[in-house]
Amino acid sequence: MEEGSSDTNPNRINRIDGEAVPRAESKDGKQHLPPGNHGRRCSLPAGSRSYSKEEEAEPASANPRYQGVVGGLLFIARMTRPEISVHVNLLGRRTKDHTTQHWKTALQVLQYLHSTRTDGLRLRKPEGTELASHIYADASYGGEGARSQTGVMITLGNQLVGWYSRRQDVVALSIPEAGYIAGCEGAKDASWPVQFLEELGIVSQPNLHTDSEGAYNLSKQPKVARRSRHIENRFHYLRQQVRAEKLTIRTIPGKNNPVDTLTKLLPMSSVNGWK
Repeated sequence: MEEGSSDTNPNRINRIDGEAVPRAESKDGKQHLPPGNHGRRCSLPAGSRSYSKEEEAEPASANPRYQGVVGGLLFIARMTRPEISVHVNLLGRRTKDHTTQHWKTALQVLQYLHSTRTDGLRLRKPEGTELASHIYADASYGGEGARSQTGVMITLGNQLVGWYSRRQDVVALSIPEAGYIAGCEGAKDASWPVQFLEELGIVSQPNLHTDSEGAYNLSKQPKVARRSRHIENRFHYLRQQVRAEKLTIRTIPGKNNPVDTLTKLLPMSSVNGWK
């Protein structure tokens, strides 16, 4: 909704935005955004406390709109706004036991989207003739239930075409193991860009980028070592792909890994740096 719009349909204006971006009615009978909210880029919630489950917090049972709001945010995160993926993933865990704080956090994400509604994905023609696929994978160690958060980004010709942020379904016992599990997820996602390019008559080997030296070393080991003996066999898919030379794995500095925005609650300065 643009500032000064004459659309006064309460279902469109107030059903979700009513609390996130409150509106005031002027003398001409039209609804406008208050001066303090419109035109100012709001920030995403950065503290993990905003998403955690507090045993003493009172459930927001009187607010049945939480699931609908989070569902809408999930759609937006999957379509055009990857920077809110980790926030929506954390909020989605509270659909059955959310509190008033979770509701306020969801509204803050909505307010951020409203203040940055002109942002989005821009697809440009790749420079040159090379159309290679690059996958960026990372994980934040630990977290709720001791399970780490995996983030994956997929690019074709340096254009972002896929991404997700999700909690790992097993408990990693170390930072390298969490990165190795994330790398396995990225290796599995590397198959569809290869198949797509093959249909276009382009032969290209995907590149997997990680900032975890431990994950890189685990993928290069010729056999299972004592420290990695407990890792489930399915996660060694990454090692098999590297050994078969169907995938190239590379290490990059953590500050150059854009997928950090999908695994951690970063300050807005870092989030904006990847846009």
